[in-house]
Amino acid sequence: MTFNQLQNDLIGDWTGENVLRLSWMTPSEFASASNLTARKAVGGKFLALEYTWEYDNQAHEGLLLLGFDAKEEIVRASWADSWHSSDRPLALAGKISEQNAVELFGTYEVPNHPDWGWKIHVAPSADRLRITMYNVSPDGEDDLAVTADYEKISE
Repeated sequence: MTFNQLQNDLIGDWTGENVLRLSWMTPSEFASASNLTARKAVGGKFLALEYTWEYDNQAHEGLLLLGFDAKEEIVRASWADSWHSSDRPLALAGKISEQNAVELFGTYEVPNHPDWGWKIHVAPSADRLRITMYNVSPDGEDDLAVTADYEKISE
């Protein structure tokens, strides 16, 4: 799948459920309704995924901006979320897998500790979309943080 095909498959409005997983808490899963809009941005060079969700009766929103570096054949992204992020967008890079999913990875600073990682997978199929996010320890252990499942409601 090319980045153009990915853009065309994702453009539109989506509705579904976001599940936040906080492994250190009981209960550890917090589900909420979620809406996502995917649109071309910056003259069609980028794909913007804007989404909403809730935690603890507070509305949250996020933005994942995807672009394709054709020279290096790498998907580059910036991600920000009103709950997960600091005031600086997270830079991620990755690829479009053989399963037509975008697989991204970036790192973020933790004061007085080694950097941690963050993975985002964007996996469209027909009129469905799954976004998963993982917190990655400095030792390379993945901890599932978010699963968001959507159905397309309009082009």
